[in-house]
Amino acid sequence: MSRSSESFLLELKNIQFGFDDRLILDIPELLISKGEMIVLKGANGAGKTTLLRIMAGLQEPTRGTVFFKGEKVHFGKPGLAYRRRVTMLAQEPYLFQRTVMDNVMFGPLSHGFLKKEAKGRAMDALKSLGCAHLAEKHSRNLSGGEKKRVALACLLSLDSEVLLLDEPTAQVDQEHVLIIKDLIRQQLNHGKTILFSTHQPEWANGLEGRSLDIEYGMLAPDPE
Repeated sequence: MSRSSESFLLELKNIQFGFDDRLILDIPELLISKGEMIVLKGANGAGKTTLLRIMAGLQEPTRGTVFFKGEKVHFGKPGLAYRRRVTMLAQEPYLFQRTVMDNVMFGPLSHGFLKKEAKGRAMDALKSLGCAHLAEKHSRNLSGGEKKRVALACLLSLDSEVLLLDEPTAQVDQEHVLIIKDLIRQQLNHGKTILFSTHQPEWANGLEGRSLDIEYGMLAPDPE
């Protein structure tokens, strides 16, 4: 269903998620504009990952609705087109047991790009994260930080409209934290909408955006 009055890129309305009679997420409303950056702050277990997974179309809420450009977001197979426009970097990213290049090319190939163009997009994404030298390395031989950067390159190669990053700097050394920080700034300059979660928000100092605190599955009220 289309909502002609829509003026936000993403809207979450009356979102709840729980299991075994336990409510672990309760978000009455969250409105996100195109080109906005949001830092989702909170302790481990506060509900950050669950919220991002719902926004990514990967986890259907127990109650409530997500809208993208005024259209209701569907989950499961009907939501495939949405998940190609809104993509998520998991805190513990999964990579295929293949070379780095094969992993980063997979997304563009699955979206219908020819092999030559898919390889070019993959290499551009790897270069932007300072890991082009890993292109022919097998994924099983990567460190934790290298896996995180390669998984982020997989997202960039898709050129999605919205990037949802769950603890993007976890297991990443300081040098590459700065690379990721600069990459976020570049993506914002290209008009992307970015949300990332962190329990150590100080690394994001200097990035202009909105901060949201999540506590016990609920968004904390804005300070007066």
